[in-house]
Amino acid sequence: MKSSRWQSIRFKITVLFLIFGLALITMVYIITFSMITRMEETLIASRLHADIKYIEDLIGDGEWNVKGGAIYLGDTLVGDGTHEKANLAPFLEHEEKTGTFSYVFIKCGDEGLGHVEDTPTTKGYWEGHYLRVAGSTRDPNGDSIVGTYMDVQVADILDAEDTYGGEANVAGGMIYCRYNTLKDADGNVVGAIVVGRNISELRAQVREVMRIMIASIIALVVAAIAVLLFFINRWTGSIGEMTAYLKEIEEGKIPDTALETKSKDELATLVTGINRMTDSLRENEMLRVKSETDQLTGLMNRFGLNRCAEEAFERCYREQKPIAIGIMDIDFFKPYNDHYGHIAGDKCIIRIAEILKEMEKQSGVKCARFGGDEFILVCEGRSEKEVEMLAGELRERVQAADMPHEFSDVAEKVTLSQGYSVGVPTPHQKLSNYVHVADGALYEAKESGKNSFRIEQISKEYRPSDDLHEGQVSQEFDSL
Repeated sequence: MKSSRWQSIRFKITVLFLIFGLALITMVYIITFSMITRMEETLIASRLHADIKYIEDLIGDGEWNVKGGAIYLGDTLVGDGTHEKANLAPFLEHEEKTGTFSYVFIKCGDEGLGHVEDTPTTKGYWEGHYLRVAGSTRDPNGDSIVGTYMDVQVADILDAEDTYGGEANVAGGMIYCRYNTLKDADGNVVGAIVVGRNISELRAQVREVMRIMIASIIALVVAAIAVLLFFINRWTGSIGEMTAYLKEIEEGKIPDTALETKSKDELATLVTGINRMTDSLRENEMLRVKSETDQLTGLMNRFGLNRCAEEAFERCYREQKPIAIGIMDIDFFKPYNDHYGHIAGDKCIIRIAEILKEMEKQSGVKCARFGGDEFILVCEGRSEKEVEMLAGELRERVQAADMPHEFSDVAEKVTLSQGYSVGVPTPHQKLSNYVHVADGALYEAKESGKNSFRIEQISKEYRPSDDLHEGQVSQEFDSL
Protein backbone atom coordinates (compact mmCIF):
# COMPACT_ATOMS: atom_id res chain seq x y z
CA MET A 1 0.00 0.00 0.00
CA LYS A 2 1.43 3.35 -1.04
CA SER A 3 1.07 6.33 1.30
CA SER A 4 1.04 9.95 0.24
CA ARG A 5 3.72 12.27 1.52
CA TRP A 6 0.88 14.31 3.07
CA GLN A 7 0.26 11.32 5.34
CA SER A 8 3.89 10.97 6.42
CA ILE A 9 5.06 11.55 9.99
CA ARG A 10 7.48 14.21 8.74
CA PHE A 11 4.64 16.25 7.15
CA LYS A 12 2.39 15.90 10.19
CA ILE A 13 5.14 16.98 12.60
CA THR A 14 6.07 19.93 10.35
CA VAL A 15 2.43 21.11 10.23
CA LEU A 16 2.13 20.60 13.99
CA PHE A 17 5.21 22.74 14.63
CA LEU A 18 3.99 25.45 12.24
CA ILE A 19 0.62 25.58 14.00
CA PHE A 20 2.37 25.56 17.38
CA GLY A 21 4.71 28.34 16.22
CA LEU A 22 1.84 30.52 14.97
CA ALA A 23 -0.15 29.91 18.16
CA LEU A 24 2.90 30.71 20.28
CA ILE A 25 3.65 33.92 18.37
CA THR A 26 -0.01 35.00 18.59
CA MET A 27 -0.20 34.26 22.31
CA VAL A 28 3.11 36.04 23.01
CA TYR A 29 1.94 39.00 20.91
CA ILE A 30 -1.31 39.34 22.86
CA ILE A 31 0.36 38.95 26.26
CA THR A 32 3.25 41.24 25.36
CA PHE A 33 0.97 43.89 23.87
CA SER A 34 -1.18 43.88 27.00
CA MET A 35 1.84 44.01 29.33
CA ILE A 36 3.61 46.74 27.38
CA THR A 37 0.42 48.80 27.15
CA ARG A 38 -0.15 48.51 30.90
CA MET A 39 3.51 49.24 31.55
CA GLU A 40 3.40 52.24 29.24
CA GLU A 41 0.22 53.49 30.88
CA THR A 42 1.76 53.06 34.32
CA LEU A 43 4.88 54.93 33.26
CA ILE A 44 2.83 57.70 31.68
CA ALA A 45 0.61 57.92 34.77
CA SER A 46 3.70 58.32 36.94
CA ARG A 47 5.09 60.87 34.54
CA LEU A 48 1.79 62.80 34.48
CA HIS A 49 1.73 62.89 38.26
CA ALA A 50 5.21 64.45 38.18
CA ASP A 51 4.02 66.85 35.46
CA ILE A 52 1.24 68.12 37.73
CA LYS A 53 3.79 68.99 40.43
CA TYR A 54 5.99 70.61 37.81
CA ILE A 55 3.12 72.79 36.50
CA GLU A 56 2.38 73.96 40.02
CA ASP A 57 6.02 74.88 40.47
CA LEU A 58 5.94 76.83 37.19
CA ILE A 59 2.86 78.80 38.22
CA GLY A 60 4.15 79.75 41.65
CA ASP A 61 3.98 78.91 45.35
CA GLY A 62 1.18 78.94 47.87
CA GLU A 63 -2.20 77.43 48.54
CA TRP A 64 -5.02 77.08 46.08
CA ASN A 65 -7.92 79.43 46.74
CA VAL A 66 -10.85 81.09 45.02
CA LYS A 67 -11.40 84.89 45.03
CA GLY A 68 -14.16 86.66 43.14
CA GLY A 69 -14.92 83.77 40.78
CA ALA A 70 -11.24 83.22 39.88
CA ILE A 71 -8.76 80.59 41.08
CA TYR A 72 -5.36 81.53 42.54
CA LEU A 73 -2.21 79.66 43.53
CA GLY A 74 -1.08 81.75 46.42
CA ASP A 75 -1.22 85.30 45.03
CA THR A 76 -0.83 84.19 41.39
CA LEU A 77 -3.98 84.44 39.33
CA VAL A 78 -4.44 81.28 37.31
CA GLY A 79 -7.71 82.23 35.57
CA ASP A 80 -11.39 82.99 35.76
CA GLY A 81 -12.60 81.29 32.56
CA THR A 82 -11.70 84.14 30.21
CA HIS A 83 -8.84 84.04 27.79
CA GLU A 84 -7.61 87.50 28.90
CA LYS A 85 -7.09 86.41 32.51
CA ALA A 86 -5.75 82.93 31.77
CA ASN A 87 -2.22 82.18 32.93
CA LEU A 88 -1.09 80.38 29.74
CA ALA A 89 2.70 80.81 29.57
CA PRO A 90 3.77 77.97 31.97
CA PHE A 91 1.38 75.51 30.30
CA LEU A 92 2.48 76.35 26.76
CA GLU A 93 6.17 76.23 27.77
CA HIS A 94 5.69 72.81 29.33
CA GLU A 95 3.87 71.48 26.26
CA GLU A 96 6.61 72.72 23.92
CA LYS A 97 9.30 71.05 26.04
CA THR A 98 7.57 67.74 26.79
CA GLY A 99 4.57 67.37 24.46
CA THR A 100 2.30 67.09 27.50
CA PHE A 101 -1.05 68.90 27.57
CA SER A 102 -1.98 70.65 30.83
CA TYR A 103 -4.71 72.96 32.14
CA VAL A 104 -6.55 74.05 35.29
CA PHE A 105 -10.28 74.08 36.18
CA ILE A 106 -12.23 76.01 38.78
CA LYS A 107 -15.12 74.26 40.48
CA CYS A 108 -18.43 75.97 39.96
CA GLY A 109 -22.12 75.29 40.42
CA ASP A 110 -24.35 73.25 38.19
CA GLU A 111 -26.53 76.16 37.09
CA GLY A 112 -26.92 76.44 33.36
CA LEU A 113 -24.75 73.44 32.54
CA GLY A 114 -26.05 71.00 29.93
CA HIS A 115 -25.42 69.26 26.64
CA VAL A 116 -23.53 71.53 24.24
CA GLU A 117 -23.84 70.60 20.56
CA ASP A 118 -21.38 72.95 18.90
CA THR A 119 -18.19 72.43 20.85
CA PRO A 120 -14.51 71.71 20.06
CA THR A 121 -15.21 68.00 20.58
CA THR A 122 -17.40 68.26 17.45
CA LYS A 123 -19.96 65.76 18.75
CA GLY A 124 -20.94 67.67 21.84
CA TYR A 125 -20.83 66.47 25.43
CA TRP A 126 -22.55 66.79 28.78
CA GLU A 127 -20.89 69.59 30.71
CA GLY A 128 -19.64 68.99 34.24
CA HIS A 129 -19.25 71.60 36.98
CA TYR A 130 -15.60 72.39 36.38
CA LEU A 131 -14.73 75.39 34.18
CA ARG A 132 -11.47 75.38 32.23
CA VAL A 133 -9.63 78.57 33.20
CA ALA A 134 -6.07 78.08 31.90
CA GLY A 135 -4.03 75.60 29.89
CA SER A 136 -2.19 74.67 26.72
CA THR A 137 -4.73 72.52 24.94
CA ARG A 138 -6.20 73.97 21.72
CA ASP A 139 -8.96 72.86 19.40
CA PRO A 140 -8.34 71.59 15.82
CA ASN A 141 -8.46 75.20 14.56
CA GLY A 142 -5.69 76.28 16.94
CA ASP A 143 -7.95 78.25 19.28
CA SER A 144 -7.65 77.99 23.05
CA ILE A 145 -10.41 75.99 24.74
CA VAL A 146 -10.23 78.08 27.93
CA GLY A 147 -13.80 78.82 29.04
CA THR A 148 -15.18 75.35 28.31
CA TYR A 149 -16.34 72.81 30.86
CA MET A 150 -15.13 69.37 31.89
CA ASP A 151 -17.06 66.28 30.82
CA VAL A 152 -19.70 65.42 33.41
CA GLN A 153 -18.53 61.82 33.88
CA VAL A 154 -15.01 62.92 34.75
CA ALA A 155 -16.41 65.63 37.04
CA ASP A 156 -18.50 63.08 38.93
CA ILE A 157 -15.50 60.76 39.38
CA LEU A 158 -13.39 63.67 40.69
CA ASP A 159 -16.09 64.51 43.22
CA ALA A 160 -16.12 60.92 44.40
CA GLU A 161 -12.42 60.00 44.31
CA ASP A 162 -10.40 63.25 44.02
CA THR A 163 -8.53 61.81 41.04
CA TYR A 164 -9.13 60.31 37.62
CA GLY A 165 -6.76 58.58 35.19
CA GLY A 166 -7.47 57.24 31.74
CA GLU A 167 -8.71 58.23 28.32
CA ALA A 168 -10.60 61.43 27.64
CA ASN A 169 -11.91 63.28 24.59
CA VAL A 170 -10.42 66.76 24.64
CA ALA A 171 -10.72 69.24 21.77
CA GLY A 172 -11.72 66.54 19.33
CA GLY A 173 -8.82 64.18 20.10
CA MET A 174 -8.30 61.28 22.50
CA ILE A 175 -5.64 61.80 25.19
CA TYR A 176 -4.42 59.74 28.10
CA CYS A 177 -4.66 62.01 31.12
CA ARG A 178 -4.57 62.40 34.88
CA TYR A 179 -6.92 64.68 36.82
CA ASN A 180 -6.27 65.74 40.44
CA THR A 181 -8.59 67.93 42.50
CA LEU A 182 -7.21 71.17 43.91
CA LYS A 183 -8.01 71.98 47.55
CA ASP A 184 -7.70 75.12 49.63
CA ALA A 185 -6.16 75.35 53.11
CA ASP A 186 -9.35 74.03 54.68
CA GLY A 187 -9.47 70.95 52.42
CA ASN A 188 -12.30 72.16 50.26
CA VAL A 189 -12.18 71.27 46.55
CA VAL A 190 -11.81 74.50 44.59
CA GLY A 191 -10.81 73.15 41.21
CA ALA A 192 -8.81 70.52 39.32
CA ILE A 193 -5.61 70.24 37.37
CA VAL A 194 -5.08 67.83 34.47
CA VAL A 195 -2.13 66.75 32.34
CA GLY A 196 -2.21 64.38 29.41
CA ARG A 197 -0.53 62.96 26.36
CA ASN A 198 -1.96 62.18 22.95
CA ILE A 199 -3.05 58.54 22.81
CA SER A 200 -1.90 58.23 19.21
CA GLU A 201 1.62 58.93 20.45
CA LEU A 202 1.22 56.33 23.18
CA ARG A 203 -0.05 53.76 20.72
CA ALA A 204 2.71 54.61 18.22
CA GLN A 205 5.29 54.01 20.94
CA VAL A 206 3.63 50.74 21.93
CA ARG A 207 3.48 49.63 18.29
CA GLU A 208 7.14 50.44 17.77
CA VAL A 209 8.16 48.49 20.87
CA MET A 210 5.85 45.66 19.79
CA ARG A 211 7.34 45.56 16.31
CA ILE A 212 10.82 45.17 17.73
CA MET A 213 9.76 42.57 20.29
CA ILE A 214 7.59 40.57 17.89
CA ALA A 215 10.34 40.58 15.24
CA SER A 216 12.75 39.26 17.87
CA ILE A 217 10.25 36.67 19.11
CA ILE A 218 9.44 35.49 15.58
CA ALA A 219 13.14 35.20 14.80
CA LEU A 220 13.71 33.15 17.99
CA VAL A 221 10.64 30.93 17.39
CA VAL A 222 11.57 30.34 13.73
CA ALA A 223 15.15 29.54 14.72
CA ALA A 224 13.95 27.16 17.46
CA ILE A 225 11.49 25.45 15.07
CA ALA A 226 14.20 25.20 12.39
CA VAL A 227 16.58 23.52 14.86
CA LEU A 228 13.85 21.15 16.06
CA LEU A 229 12.81 20.34 12.50
CA PHE A 230 16.44 19.66 11.61
CA PHE A 231 16.70 16.98 14.27
CA ILE A 232 13.17 15.70 13.65
CA ASN A 233 13.97 15.50 9.94
CA ARG A 234 16.92 13.29 10.76
CA TRP A 235 14.75 11.06 12.94
CA THR A 236 11.82 10.93 10.52
CA GLY A 237 14.27 10.48 7.65
CA SER A 238 15.48 7.27 9.30
CA ILE A 239 11.88 6.22 9.90
CA GLY A 240 11.08 6.95 6.23
CA GLU A 241 14.00 4.80 5.09
CA MET A 242 12.83 1.98 7.36
CA THR A 243 9.27 2.32 6.04
CA ALA A 244 10.43 2.14 2.41
CA TYR A 245 12.66 -0.81 3.32
CA LEU A 246 9.78 -2.68 4.97
CA LYS A 247 7.46 -1.91 2.02
CA GLU A 248 9.92 -3.61 -0.31
CA ILE A 249 9.83 -6.67 1.93
CA GLU A 250 6.01 -6.49 2.06
CA GLU A 251 5.93 -6.49 -1.75
CA GLY A 252 8.07 -9.61 -1.80
CA LYS A 253 11.38 -7.91 -2.61
CA ILE A 254 14.18 -8.52 -0.17
CA PRO A 255 16.68 -5.60 -0.33
CA ASP A 256 20.27 -6.47 -1.14
CA THR A 257 21.77 -3.90 1.23
CA ALA A 258 21.31 -3.42 4.95
CA LEU A 259 19.80 -0.36 6.59
CA GLU A 260 22.25 2.13 8.07
CA THR A 261 21.87 4.73 10.81
CA LYS A 262 24.18 7.04 12.74
CA SER A 263 21.83 7.15 15.72
CA LYS A 264 22.73 5.43 18.96
CA ASP A 265 19.26 5.48 20.43
CA GLU A 266 16.13 3.34 20.04
CA LEU A 267 16.22 3.87 16.25
CA ALA A 268 19.58 2.09 16.12
CA THR A 269 18.06 -0.87 17.97
CA LEU A 270 15.13 -0.88 15.57
CA VAL A 271 17.43 -0.76 12.52
CA THR A 272 19.49 -3.63 13.91
CA GLY A 273 16.33 -5.68 14.42
CA ILE A 274 15.13 -4.98 10.86
CA ASN A 275 18.52 -5.93 9.42
CA ARG A 276 18.53 -9.20 11.35
CA MET A 277 14.99 -9.94 10.19
CA THR A 278 16.03 -9.17 6.59
CA ASP A 279 19.06 -11.46 6.87
CA SER A 280 16.79 -14.22 8.12
CA LEU A 281 14.29 -13.59 5.30
CA ARG A 282 17.12 -13.56 2.77
CA GLU A 283 18.41 -16.91 4.04
CA ASN A 284 14.90 -18.35 4.01
CA GLU A 285 14.34 -17.02 0.50
CA MET A 286 17.60 -18.59 -0.68
CA LEU A 287 16.52 -21.89 0.83
CA ARG A 288 13.06 -21.55 -0.72
CA VAL A 289 14.47 -20.75 -4.16
CA LYS A 290 16.90 -23.63 -3.85
CA SER A 291 14.14 -26.02 -2.83
CA GLU A 292 11.97 -24.82 -5.74
CA THR A 293 14.68 -24.90 -8.42
CA ASP A 294 15.51 -27.82 -10.64
CA GLN A 295 19.26 -28.35 -10.25
CA LEU A 296 19.83 -29.67 -13.76
CA THR A 297 18.08 -26.89 -15.72
CA GLY A 298 17.76 -23.95 -13.32
CA LEU A 299 14.00 -23.79 -14.03
CA MET A 300 11.40 -24.13 -11.29
CA ASN A 301 10.81 -27.67 -10.14
CA ARG A 302 7.38 -29.11 -9.46
CA PHE A 303 7.22 -27.58 -5.94
CA GLY A 304 8.05 -24.13 -7.25
CA LEU A 305 5.58 -24.69 -10.06
CA ASN A 306 2.80 -25.57 -7.64
CA ARG A 307 3.27 -22.28 -5.70
CA CYS A 308 3.70 -20.15 -8.83
CA ALA A 309 0.75 -21.69 -10.67
CA GLU A 310 -1.58 -21.40 -7.67
CA GLU A 311 -0.72 -17.70 -7.25
CA ALA A 312 -1.24 -17.07 -10.98
CA PHE A 313 -4.58 -18.94 -10.91
CA GLU A 314 -5.77 -16.86 -7.92
CA ARG A 315 -4.78 -13.61 -9.65
CA CYS A 316 -6.56 -14.54 -12.85
CA TYR A 317 -9.67 -15.55 -10.90
CA ARG A 318 -9.61 -12.30 -8.91
CA GLU A 319 -9.00 -10.11 -11.97
CA GLN A 320 -11.10 -12.24 -14.30
CA LYS A 321 -8.44 -12.63 -16.97
CA PRO A 322 -7.48 -15.81 -18.84
CA ILE A 323 -4.81 -18.24 -17.70
CA ALA A 324 -3.09 -20.82 -19.89
CA ILE A 325 -1.40 -24.01 -18.68
CA GLY A 326 0.91 -25.72 -21.16
CA ILE A 327 2.43 -29.20 -20.82
CA MET A 328 5.15 -30.37 -23.22
CA ASP A 329 7.64 -33.15 -23.57
CA ILE A 330 10.40 -34.16 -25.98
CA ASP A 331 9.27 -36.48 -28.77
CA PHE A 332 10.88 -39.93 -28.70
CA PHE A 333 13.11 -38.95 -25.80
CA LYS A 334 13.58 -42.52 -24.56
CA PRO A 335 15.21 -43.66 -27.86
CA TYR A 336 17.31 -40.46 -27.75
CA ASN A 337 18.46 -41.23 -24.22
CA ASP A 338 19.06 -44.90 -24.92
CA HIS A 339 21.21 -44.37 -28.06
CA TYR A 340 23.00 -41.07 -27.27
CA GLY A 341 23.45 -41.77 -23.58
CA HIS A 342 22.20 -40.11 -20.41
CA ILE A 343 24.75 -37.29 -20.55
CA ALA A 344 23.55 -36.33 -24.04
CA GLY A 345 19.96 -36.69 -22.79
CA ASP A 346 20.69 -34.25 -19.96
CA LYS A 347 22.27 -31.80 -22.44
CA CYS A 348 19.17 -32.02 -24.61
CA ILE A 349 16.95 -31.26 -21.60
CA ILE A 350 19.22 -28.35 -20.64
CA ARG A 351 19.02 -26.91 -24.16
CA ILE A 352 15.22 -27.07 -24.13
CA ALA A 353 15.30 -25.38 -20.70
CA GLU A 354 17.48 -22.58 -22.10
CA ILE A 355 14.91 -21.95 -24.84
CA LEU A 356 12.16 -21.77 -22.22
CA LYS A 357 14.22 -19.34 -20.11
CA GLU A 358 14.61 -17.07 -23.13
CA MET A 359 10.84 -17.10 -23.56
CA GLU A 360 10.42 -16.31 -19.87
CA LYS A 361 12.50 -13.16 -20.26
CA GLN A 362 10.87 -12.07 -23.52
CA SER A 363 7.24 -13.13 -23.05
CA GLY A 364 6.76 -12.99 -19.28
CA VAL A 365 5.65 -16.62 -19.04
CA LYS A 366 6.71 -18.95 -16.21
CA CYS A 367 8.30 -22.27 -17.03
CA ALA A 368 9.15 -25.31 -14.93
CA ARG A 369 10.65 -28.72 -15.37
CA PHE A 370 8.11 -31.16 -14.03
CA GLY A 371 10.39 -34.16 -14.28
CA GLY A 372 12.31 -36.17 -16.88
CA ASP A 373 11.69 -34.57 -20.28
CA GLU A 374 8.40 -32.94 -19.24
CA PHE A 375 7.97 -29.19 -18.87
CA ILE A 376 5.07 -26.99 -17.81
CA LEU A 377 4.38 -23.41 -18.90
CA VAL A 378 2.09 -20.93 -17.05
CA CYS A 379 0.85 -17.88 -18.91
CA GLU A 380 -1.43 -15.08 -17.62
CA GLY A 381 -3.68 -12.74 -19.57
CA ARG A 382 -3.24 -14.36 -23.03
CA SER A 383 -6.09 -15.17 -25.36
CA GLU A 384 -6.35 -18.51 -27.18
CA LYS A 385 -4.93 -16.87 -30.33
CA GLU A 386 -1.95 -15.48 -28.41
CA VAL A 387 -1.31 -18.88 -26.80
CA GLU A 388 -1.36 -20.44 -30.25
CA MET A 389 1.29 -17.96 -31.43
CA LEU A 390 3.36 -18.72 -28.31
CA ALA A 391 3.18 -22.48 -28.93
CA GLY A 392 4.17 -21.98 -32.58
CA GLU A 393 7.10 -19.81 -31.57
CA LEU A 394 8.31 -22.45 -29.11
CA ARG A 395 8.13 -25.18 -31.78
CA GLU A 396 10.16 -23.00 -34.18
CA ARG A 397 12.79 -22.23 -31.58
CA VAL A 398 13.26 -25.90 -30.72
CA GLN A 399 13.61 -26.75 -34.40
CA ALA A 400 16.03 -23.85 -34.87
CA ALA A 401 18.21 -25.32 -32.09
CA ASP A 402 19.01 -28.04 -34.62
CA MET A 403 19.66 -30.88 -32.17
CA PRO A 404 20.11 -34.11 -34.20
CA HIS A 405 17.76 -37.01 -33.42
CA GLU A 406 18.30 -39.96 -35.74
CA PHE A 407 15.87 -42.10 -33.80
CA SER A 408 12.80 -39.85 -34.08
CA ASP A 409 9.93 -40.98 -36.29
CA VAL A 410 8.77 -37.43 -37.06
CA ALA A 411 11.97 -35.52 -37.84
CA GLU A 412 15.74 -35.77 -37.91
CA LYS A 413 15.90 -33.18 -35.12
CA VAL A 414 14.64 -32.95 -31.56
CA THR A 415 10.99 -31.82 -31.49
CA LEU A 416 8.34 -31.10 -28.86
CA SER A 417 4.70 -32.02 -28.45
CA GLN A 418 2.60 -29.46 -26.59
CA GLY A 419 -0.85 -29.39 -24.99
CA TYR A 420 -2.56 -26.25 -23.62
CA SER A 421 -5.70 -25.35 -21.72
CA VAL A 422 -6.94 -21.72 -21.77
CA GLY A 423 -9.80 -20.08 -19.89
CA VAL A 424 -10.96 -17.57 -17.29
CA PRO A 425 -11.22 -19.29 -13.88
CA THR A 426 -14.67 -19.59 -12.30
CA PRO A 427 -15.61 -20.42 -8.67
CA HIS A 428 -16.24 -24.10 -9.41
CA GLN A 429 -12.94 -24.61 -11.30
CA LYS A 430 -9.54 -25.51 -9.86
CA LEU A 431 -5.99 -25.32 -11.16
CA SER A 432 -5.85 -29.10 -11.37
CA ASN A 433 -8.74 -28.96 -13.90
CA TYR A 434 -6.58 -26.87 -16.22
CA VAL A 435 -3.64 -29.25 -15.77
CA HIS A 436 -5.86 -32.23 -16.61
CA VAL A 437 -7.22 -30.55 -19.75
CA ALA A 438 -3.71 -29.54 -20.86
CA ASP A 439 -2.50 -33.11 -20.23
CA GLY A 440 -5.35 -34.40 -22.39
CA ALA A 441 -4.47 -31.91 -25.12
CA LEU A 442 -0.85 -33.13 -25.03
CA TYR A 443 -2.06 -36.72 -25.38
CA GLU A 444 -4.09 -35.76 -28.46
CA ALA A 445 -1.10 -33.88 -29.94
CA LYS A 446 1.03 -37.00 -29.57
CA GLU A 447 -1.68 -39.22 -31.00
CA SER A 448 -1.97 -36.95 -34.04
CA GLY A 449 1.68 -37.36 -34.97
CA LYS A 450 3.81 -35.43 -32.47
CA ASN A 451 5.88 -32.26 -33.20
CA SER A 452 2.62 -30.35 -32.84
CA PHE A 453 0.47 -28.62 -30.29
CA ARG A 454 -3.14 -28.77 -29.28
CA ILE A 455 -5.07 -26.01 -27.44
CA GLU A 456 -8.30 -26.62 -25.54
CA GLN A 457 -10.57 -23.71 -24.54
CA ILE A 458 -12.14 -24.05 -21.09
CA SER A 459 -15.50 -22.28 -21.00
CA LYS A 460 -17.25 -20.92 -17.93
CA GLU A 461 -19.66 -23.85 -18.11
CA TYR A 462 -16.80 -26.39 -17.98
CA ARG A 463 -17.13 -29.13 -15.38
CA PRO A 464 -14.46 -31.78 -14.70
CA SER A 465 -15.15 -35.08 -16.48
CA ASP A 466 -14.00 -38.54 -15.61
CA ASP A 467 -13.59 -39.51 -19.32
CA LEU A 468 -10.80 -36.99 -19.82
CA HIS A 469 -7.49 -38.65 -20.54
CA GLU A 470 -5.35 -38.47 -17.46
CA GLY A 471 -1.64 -38.68 -18.08
CA GLN A 472 1.30 -39.00 -15.74
CA VAL A 473 1.62 -35.24 -15.28
CA SER A 474 -2.00 -34.98 -14.09
CA GLN A 475 -1.56 -37.85 -11.66
CA GLU A 476 1.66 -36.49 -10.21
CA PHE A 477 0.30 -32.92 -10.04
CA ASP A 478 -2.70 -34.17 -8.04
CA SER A 479 -0.33 -35.86 -5.60
CA LEU A 480 1.51 -32.59 -4.81
